[in-house]
Amino acid sequence: MASKAKALIVNSFFNLLETELYDKITVTSLVEACDISRQTFYYHFNDIEEMIAYAFQSETEAICKAQEPGKWYDSARLYVSFLDRFDTLLRKAQTSPSFLFVYHLLYQSFYDYITAYLEKRNRRLLSGNSDLRFIITCAAHSLCGLVIDETQKPESDYATVLENIGKTLNALPK
Repeated sequence: MASKAKALIVNSFFNLLETELYDKITVTSLVEACDISRQTFYYHFNDIEEMIAYAFQSETEAICKAQEPGKWYDSARLYVSFLDRFDTLLRKAQTSPSFLFVYHLLYQSFYDYITAYLEKRNRRLLSGNSDLRFIITCAAHSLCGLVIDETQKPESDYATVLENIGKTLNALPK
């Protein structure tokens, strides 16, 4: 039941984003859209930022869990769906004082996604390898920048962005 309520709240937030500015969505407007009480919202989340972080984290975890060793392009399709779903949030957050918060969530999602991919490809590769951790950090920030660039276009092409990073990751030693 708890996960259904969380999903309802998250989905309602994304529905509100279609018509509202990012900074104008309040707990009040969200609970009205969900037809739940404020108490129910606060039972699951402390605030809207925690709810957004939950959405990023739960979607990222599902994608990382579904990854298969050496199959970047299969999991990249899942990640493209994730980015498509979060596209409006990414676009609208750019004009918000909370943009760095959303950017950090996106960065952490990419970091976890790339790390999971490389760990499944070769777990020993990451063990104590600070150089590779630095490369993952750079790749995650690069992906964030590429995604932000995509949101400046009328239509985002996240598939091409992830295809290009996949080519780069597959060039790393196995």
